[in-house]
Amino acid sequence: MKQEIIIVTPVYNDWQSFNHLADEIASLARLHNFKANLIAVDDGSANPPEIKTGEWRGRLEVQIARLSRNLGHQRAIAVGLVIASNMEKDLPIIVMDCDGEDQPTDILRLLAEREKDPDAIVFARRAKRSESRLFRLFYFFFKLIFRILTGKSITFGNYCLIPPASLDRIVHLQEIWNHFPAGVMHSGLPWTTIPTTRGKRYAGKSRMNMVALVLHGISAVSVYVEIAYVRLIFFSLLIMLLDFLGFLVLLYVRYFTPLAIPGWATSVAIGLTVIMIQAFLFLGLLSFIILSYRSVKMFIPAVDYKDYLLSLRRVKSK
Repeated sequence: MKQEIIIVTPVYNDWQSFNHLADEIASLARLHNFKANLIAVDDGSANPPEIKTGEWRGRLEVQIARLSRNLGHQRAIAVGLVIASNMEKDLPIIVMDCDGEDQPTDILRLLAEREKDPDAIVFARRAKRSESRLFRLFYFFFKLIFRILTGKSITFGNYCLIPPASLDRIVHLQEIWNHFPAGVMHSGLPWTTIPTTRGKRYAGKSRMNMVALVLHGISAVSVYVEIAYVRLIFFSLLIMLLDFLGFLVLLYVRYFTPLAIPGWATSVAIGLTVIMIQAFLFLGLLSFIILSYRSVKMFIPAVDYKDYLLSLRRVKSK
């Protein structure tokens, strides 16, 4: 029996890479006897999609979902997953980039891993990063800060296989609207990883710069915003406690030892008071932010995606 899968990929002004990806998937499907339903989410590209159909018949069906504006990589994926869920096909779903860095040949490895645990989401984890040293340094600090604020480790990106049984739950997660991998981790759904190698881009250069990386990191932390806020609250309380202990040490040195320097106690006391006030204000601000956050209406991709979907059309193959 021929296997069938659904593939979701966001595209932003990179239709040359998408055409290359579609041809590679069609060739792979022909070689390994499966059929792919490819959903390309046009994330507000400046120009209409330029699709060059190849010999896809019977192996690849392409749909183009055009968004009303550029939403960003993560939100485009969320819209694509909702469209996949509306197809009502009990098929595994692959999420991948269209630029070639997520190698199509790894789809076979993801499918093979699924045989071991059919209920688990399988993420492709890059065993070795090939970006510049500066980028890797910032990426290291992103993972460190993410671990400190959330208590979790994140070592993979968007490339994954989603079992059909998990798709309906995923598209109802508010968190995937900001960061898909972190949203899946936060959901409690079972997941695993396999090591992969980064492929070469089909065309152009990567748009992931330092600014994009910082925003991507903030989006990942926002998924665990309540945990991060609580940790920051405890950090503020710790600062206040250390500040209080500092006052006790100051009083002891000032009145019970001959070590005090004239004017020293006053300067230190002012400094400790300023730190105490800042920690107290930060604590109060965080408390109000948490209360405000919990009263905000959730954005559910499965319900609210229609606000951004302009059109959905099928591409006829040769």
